[in-house]
Amino acid sequence: MQAGCVYLWILFIKALTNKGKLGTAMKLYEAMWEMQCKPDVVICNVCCVIDALCFKKRVPEALAVFEGMKERGCLPNVATYNSLIKHMCKIGRMEKVYELLDEMQEKKGSCMPDEITFNYLLKSLKKPEEVAGVLERMKIIGCRMNHDTYNLLLKLHADWDSEEKVRYTWEEMEKNGLGLDRRSYTIMIHWLYDKGRVEDALRYFGEMENKGMVPEPRTKILCNSMNTRKQKEAERKEKRVQRIMINRQGLPMKEIRRKKSIRFNFKVCHETVDDGELCFCLRIL
Repeated sequence: MQAGCVYLWILFIKALTNKGKLGTAMKLYEAMWEMQCKPDVVICNVCCVIDALCFKKRVPEALAVFEGMKERGCLPNVATYNSLIKHMCKIGRMEKVYELLDEMQEKKGSCMPDEITFNYLLKSLKKPEEVAGVLERMKIIGCRMNHDTYNLLLKLHADWDSEEKVRYTWEEMEKNGLGLDRRSYTIMIHWLYDKGRVEDALRYFGEMENKGMVPEPRTKILCNSMNTRKQKEAERKEKRVQRIMINRQGLPMKEIRRKKSIRFNFKVCHETVDDGELCFCLRIL
């Protein structure tokens, strides 16, 4: 059959899988083999049959398609394995995941695990101590970490609230020239905000903008909110100091207002209140 006809089959199958009509898609997929079209692994991957079946939680059928490809001489590559591993990680079938991973390493060549494979593994981890094993396996097979992997590690350690590991990952990203993009800063800003470290979060936000990065809308809204609250808190503290000065020493309000900012000029305070009350005001500020 001509190549053009094969691609026509692929277009129909992919359209059906995208629409969720897997029954019809599978009939066409099997018919394509029966008519001796003999698609290669790239075409089979483009069909997205395995991915679509897994998405619909029809994992046994997806595994059957996977094994059928091998039996028909259409050997899977890393993209085929990754389709299965992605969904196996999501449903927690880690025994099958590592079985597939071992198979990939054994076959090598076009089946060798890549950074996408290991990113799926990292996303499935539940404990910080599990990270080292995955990274060691990456190192053994010579798979280098990219900026997506670093950002994923940064997010994992932030979610686990492992401050030491967050700092270490950030420094490694700086040292290796990877990451530190908008995603990296977004993770740091939201993590610091959740920890109540508003000043640090705003510092990273300022650094992000100074580098010309456009923040995500949710991050922009969050930082605007933090700045507004910070300003209101400063105004509230300033009013408290003003009340203390008026109530305790009778300093006229017009004298206070005459100063640009009581927070940055304590000379008038020193002249009108004793040292103990000045220290009290400083603590409030």
